[in-house]
Amino acid sequence: MIKDIFKSVRLLSSEKTEKTEFKSGVIIERRHFLWLPVFAVAALTVPRNVLAAENLNLTAGSINWDDFLKECLPKAVELHKDSTAQGQDAYLFWIASMAARLNLMTVPNAKLGKFKDLNPPVEFGIGYRGVPFFIVEWKMSPNAYFPPHNHPNASVCTIGLEGEARIRNFEIVGNAPEFSSAAKFSVRETHHGIISAGRINVLSAKRDNIHTFQVGKDGARGIDISTYHGENIGFSFLDIQEKPTDAEKKLFEANWRKL
Repeated sequence: MIKDIFKSVRLLSSEKTEKTEFKSGVIIERRHFLWLPVFAVAALTVPRNVLAAENLNLTAGSINWDDFLKECLPKAVELHKDSTAQGQDAYLFWIASMAARLNLMTVPNAKLGKFKDLNPPVEFGIGYRGVPFFIVEWKMSPNAYFPPHNHPNASVCTIGLEGEARIRNFEIVGNAPEFSSAAKFSVRETHHGIISAGRINVLSAKRDNIHTFQVGKDGARGIDISTYHGENIGFSFLDIQEKPTDAEKKLFEANWRKL
């Protein structure tokens, strides 16, 4: 079947011949084929069911919400048993690999509520409760900012659904005081990127555990697939100084704060 496809490509391509005469009287004939893209020709000449049989998918496959849970959960339950740094990464990247196939249009909407007195407002709602993860939907109004915060003993896989948000991740360097303390400590920026529809950002209890979001005039919406790998001890917001203490290492001074 593959050979037949390439044969069709050759038949559907056009041929151009050039002849070049040298002083000696020798004539060199060159043939140039104007090739059509292989898969474009295949799409014109081969039935779709045959292409599927040959695993030549012309478009990326996706799965709906129900299939995502059905395929993702059994492996996630098994991987969740290992709470080491390596185990959390294996678990988290499995979740992310499945989320990358998710048809975003099938993600169920959560009932949202405004978070505290942030202005412009940020809204949250639980969209799914299960084992080992639960899913929180978030919606940020135009020009909204959600301050830096940590996720003790937890991992989070964030997936953009609509709009675009700038996301930054940080890690604590050394030791940090209790949430109730105003003492300063050091954090390091480990990631600075964009979340938009279909893009994914991850953090574990062991790395990149602090993140913050900021959106522009169009706002943004997404989901967090969150998992506890230990006791739920709550979380805290942070103040992170704008100017780094070490620009090369991207170190910043920070302190816990209540919102």
